[in-house]
Parts: sequence; structure tokens; C-alpha cells
Amino acid sequence: MRYFPIGIVSTLLAIVVLAAMYAKGYEGGSGIVEGARFGFLVGFFVVCAVMGDEYVTLNIGRELALAMAVGRLVGWVVVGMAIGLVYKPSVVPGR
Repeated sequence: MRYFPIGIVSTLLAIVVLAAMYAKGYEGGSGIVEGARFGFLVGFFVVCAVMGDEYVTLNIGRELALAMAVGRLVGWVVVGMAIGLVYKPSVVPGR
């Protein structure tokens, strides 16, 4: 539990960075749809980069690795959707 605050702070910082990245890639569609697409891309990246590495370096087993990968993917899609719902551009691109 001693390191729990570090994990929370690092995740919140990651979300702030992702919100900035979302704003750069915003294409003017529905916030929730754009956010889900963005969250899926981020989640897929995390699953490939982090979970793939953790599976081959930690002794966690295939089932646990798969469950963690699905959980992370779904989690980042939800974060993306939340960012999409909150983000309100001052000028909508392409309109």
C-alpha cells in the first residue's frame, strides 16, 4: 500500500497527457465516439507494449495476462470516452 499513491498520481498524469493528445487529434465528431476510438487506440497500444512485456517477463500465466489485457483495454476506452465527453473545443475543425 505504500506505493499506491505513486500509482494513482502517475495514472492521473497519464490521463492529463492523453487529454492533450486527444485535443490534437480531435476530428470534430461526437465526443463519446471520438473518445471511444481514441481510448481503444491507447488501450491497444498499452496492451501490446505493456501487457506483452509483462507476460514474457513476469510469471503470470496466459489467463491472467489475457484478463489484465482486456481490463486495461476496457479501462482506457472508458477513459477516452470520459475525455471525449468533457472536451469542448473552442472551434470545431472542418466546420
